[in-house]
Amino acid sequence: MLRSLMSGVSGVKGHQTMLDVVGDNISNANTTGFKKSDVNFQELMSQTERTATAPSAEKGGTNPTQVGLGVTVGSIVVDHTQGNINYTGSKSDMAIEGDGFFVVKDGSTNLYTRAGNFVLDGSGDLVQSGTGYKLQGFTMADDPLNPGEKVVGTDLVDINIPVGQKLPAKATTTAGFRCNLDSRVDTVLPMGLSSNDLVLTGVIGSEEYTSITFSEGTTVNDFLKVTFKKQDGTTVSVDMTLSGVNPSTALPALADNTTVDLDGDGTNDTVSFDSTTGDLLVKSGATGGLLWTGKLGAALDYQVFGLDDGSGSTLYYLAEFTDLPDGGRRLTVWGDDGTGTMAVSSVDLESKDDGSFYVPSGTTISVGGQNLDVEATTSGMGVSLVQSGSVVDTFNLQTSSIHSTKFDIYDTQGNAHTVETSWEKVDNNLWRWRVWLPDEPGVGLSSNTGLVEFSPDGLIERVIDETGAESSTVTFNFASLGAEDSSVVFDFTGKALGKDPIDAVTQFGSSFTTKEYYQDGYKMGVLKDYSVGADGIIRGVYDNGQTEELYTVALALFSNPSGLEKVGGGSFRSTANSGEAQILKPMEGGAGSIAGGSLEASNVDLTAEFVNLIKAQRGFQASARVITTSDQILEELMNIKR
Repeated sequence: MLRSLMSGVSGVKGHQTMLDVVGDNISNANTTGFKKSDVNFQELMSQTERTATAPSAEKGGTNPTQVGLGVTVGSIVVDHTQGNINYTGSKSDMAIEGDGFFVVKDGSTNLYTRAGNFVLDGSGDLVQSGTGYKLQGFTMADDPLNPGEKVVGTDLVDINIPVGQKLPAKATTTAGFRCNLDSRVDTVLPMGLSSNDLVLTGVIGSEEYTSITFSEGTTVNDFLKVTFKKQDGTTVSVDMTLSGVNPSTALPALADNTTVDLDGDGTNDTVSFDSTTGDLLVKSGATGGLLWTGKLGAALDYQVFGLDDGSGSTLYYLAEFTDLPDGGRRLTVWGDDGTGTMAVSSVDLESKDDGSFYVPSGTTISVGGQNLDVEATTSGMGVSLVQSGSVVDTFNLQTSSIHSTKFDIYDTQGNAHTVETSWEKVDNNLWRWRVWLPDEPGVGLSSNTGLVEFSPDGLIERVIDETGAESSTVTFNFASLGAEDSSVVFDFTGKALGKDPIDAVTQFGSSFTTKEYYQDGYKMGVLKDYSVGADGIIRGVYDNGQTEELYTVALALFSNPSGLEKVGGGSFRSTANSGEAQILKPMEGGAGSIAGGSLEASNVDLTAEFVNLIKAQRGFQASARVITTSDQILEELMNIKR
């Protein structure tokens, strides 16, 4: 009788504990980050009345006879399954999606929690509301090996959001461009022969020429230089002499050349140029038959003008420009020197930073035995040849072949300066770039022009500055304004910013899209807001539009989360059976991600808890019935002696 009585008592006590746990779960159904607990029962012990016997030849074996002595609570296990994520809109709220715990500090002790209801206290620390525990994280520092990048610290620190803190101004060091230059436009000025990437091939008689290239000479006798290259690498050069000007086509008239054997038959062939069609012709020296035709007309661009020779006759001349390394231009005029002899004369003309002409007073060029004045137009976008006060002809920059964009860069004091960058086509696949300050002409610049060369596939092959170095770094003399001088990389290739060539400046037969997309400078800013990313990085938002990575929220992982001990306030402490905390960054090593502006709800399922409540109630009632039944039987036993 006493055994059943004590078993009932143990059942009542065990189910009372279950009622306590279920009640705690239900009461915390709306507690942020709460993790429900489950009760596991196990039998207390059993009293053996007869042990088991082994079977023998005479009779079989018997099983042990045991009487159970009740129940006990084997364990109360915390269920760490994920609760629902609810959006709150509060920038300081955080929820963990996946495994891990926030690390908070109570004085000098680290605690762990899933409750991300944090607020800023009076010192700017992120603390858990209700407990004041300080959220822990890692600092973000500048990466000395990768400027502009951040590295995560290794030591846990209190996360402090210094609202109102100043972000120092940063001078621009890099400007990136993602744009297209239209390959279909003409050169910015009549540039004569566009020889860059101009390569022809052909079979002449028994000889095959793998490349036929062209270049302009500097004298009348080598006005056009043609180089025929054979398969074995040997070359044959032909110089074509200027003999006149075709005013109707603006093409040169060239004398025939009969000094080379191109078809390999041992007889010198005739190389001639048709000034009407622009074709280069090779005719057999033996038969006079046409052996090869090269179409050059599209590659020749001259401007023709007429000049009164003083006797009432008009002499015609070809004018062309040559792009100079410093960004200036050379004007070259070909034609009659006034005595019937072909001659060439030239004058170098300076360009301003924006590419417009700067022509000092008194600049002249000798044409047809006369000195013509060279004068810039009022806008500076062209130059004129002037004879005795009358304009003979004007050469204008083709604005449709110049494309530019404006944007702001910053000096070391955070002052904005409007920069204009332009590109002008000077040859096939070759563009001159220029950089200047349109609103501050008094600020000096250096290395602010150069060339961009494209390969035939439309991608940049190389960029050079005015010295010929492969560079596009421009120096601004901001020291004249009280700041420090700045050197800015104008990244046309995408290399400085780690971009593919297609995402940099390109040259395709499509419309221009000349716009910068990145520059890394900014004015001074004041921290006014912050946000938390999925990677746990807390980013400060400044009133100058910049964001700064301030901290990374730390997460703790445990090999046995159920071994953690609850300490109240939704927090846990580690125990001998939870394992040591592994402190990680979110989304690293199995740690979950952070949902900013959200909280994790309790993982209590009220339906399941009500079922457990009924089970606990019925278990308690049944155990109590065992006690009352045992009591009645004991009472009957006491009545036997009456």
